Amino acid sequence: MRWGLAAVALLFLAQAAGAAAQPWRAFRHDVHRSGSSASPAPLDNTLLWTFATGGFIYSSPVVANGKVYFGSREDYRVYALDENSGEVAWSFLAGDYVHSSPTVEGNRVYVGSNDGRLYCLNAENGELIWSYSTGAEVYFEVYSSPAVANGKVYFGSMDGKVYALDAGKGGLVWEYRTGGYIYSSPAVAGGKVFIGSNDNYVYALDAENGSLVWRFRTGGEVYSSPAFADGRLYFGSYDNRVYCLDAEDGALIWNFRTGSAISSSPAVAEGRVYIGSYDGNLYCLDASTGVLLWSYRTGAGIHSSPAVAGDKVLVGSHDGKLYCLDAARGSLLWSYRTGNLIHSSPAVAEGRVYVGSYDGKLYAFGEPDFFLDVPARGSVSRGGTSSATVAVSIIGSENVVLSIADVPPGVSIEFDPPSGRKSFSSTMTIAASSDAPTGTYVLTVRGAGERGKIRTASFELRITSPYEPAIGLRLSILLLALVMALVVIWLRRRRRRKGEKPRYVLRSA
Repeated sequence: MRWGLAAVALLFLAQAAGAAAQPWRAFRHDVHRSGSSASPAPLDNTLLWTFATGGFIYSSPVVANGKVYFGSREDYRVYALDENSGEVAWSFLAGDYVHSSPTVEGNRVYVGSNDGRLYCLNAENGELIWSYSTGAEVYFEVYSSPAVANGKVYFGSMDGKVYALDAGKGGLVWEYRTGGYIYSSPAVAGGKVFIGSNDNYVYALDAENGSLVWRFRTGGEVYSSPAFADGRLYFGSYDNRVYCLDAEDGALIWNFRTGSAISSSPAVAEGRVYIGSYDGNLYCLDASTGVLLWSYRTGAGIHSSPAVAGDKVLVGSHDGKLYCLDAARGSLLWSYRTGNLIHSSPAVAEGRVYVGSYDGKLYAFGEPDFFLDVPARGSVSRGGTSSATVAVSIIGSENVVLSIADVPPGVSIEFDPPSGRKSFSSTMTIAASSDAPTGTYVLTVRGAGERGKIRTASFELRITSPYEPAIGLRLSILLLALVMALVVIWLRRRRRRKGEKPRYVLRSA
């Protein structure tokens, strides 16, 4: 059973990868930090699975290669979970808290830790490829989430520096010192690296050499990570404002004042900017003018950064809830309460949403699904029985009922068990009457989910006579007869050469 279900899981991953793979590879989805995905969001708050870590989850999940990657606090680990089951694929022990969110590029995972290091891990097995120490002293952590572009890894550190490393070997390419701690994560676009600092500035640096292109001063610390879209840069500040700058020269285009400090990072999609504030509101602003389109009040402050998925926007709140709103109007579509506040930002991939909570759990939401693993063929003799195993892999909780169609006359087939709500294996017992017609038939195994989803698979059944030797046996008999005939011919010829009368004569049966 274990091997059968594993095979189904592999089949599911292959189908998912070929279907519409819309991964969420980095914090805020991409190097522009758009916070927007082409993937649809779940229609409701159906919970597929949860995974409990050994501490708070501050890190935001990313999704790629059939896995969900994220960091955990008190247990110092980077996790990779199977995106369908939530089971651990691997975990890596860092030297301190992992607040940074991973970035997946090819077969590598890049992530920072509060031990002052940036780690590069093998995405398949979690093995360490290299690590780079920022040289920061204890408590000068790497909260910043790395961006990978141009063959380099860019990130900030609590030592106040922005780093660019060689993505392949981890060597230092350049560094730039700001005037404060860096919580912000860099965006990369147009040959520039954009990042905020707690010295109240947002910086634009040359992506190749790290030289300063421009900087813009706000009225507060900049924890927020800038988002680049259409030649503009959007971010929030602890001065309660959302800013829009010209990305080329840093000139102010507009700003919007919220009711409290902002550490949330904006999502930009379809001409709108979405961002949370510690006043408890999620704001939707016109990207061109900064005019308020709508706001939605949650039950507490918002540190989480929103994710846009099609016509929906999702965000976590310190009230412990994940909210899903209509992206155009701001009306509530659904919510889900976790066991503690949500610092983590949601990731949306292939119709599912993933988010961490301070209750130590990672949550996966989406529509339940299932897949069938049916043997390609089987056989039964007239008047006899045989069996085969059908494995059903269920994602989430979904009652699946098995049945079979196109059964030839004189044959009956039963499943045991005939249904299940979690992944299961069923024995398909095949019985053929003594007058069942011999031949080969293609049957259809059918799985029906309680939500109306249907999956089918073909099963080739061969019905034989009880006295009809199997093809393999007949071939073996023919081969043996041929060998015996060749041996006799050889012996006869050998004796003739010696002038002896043959002693072995083939006789008819």
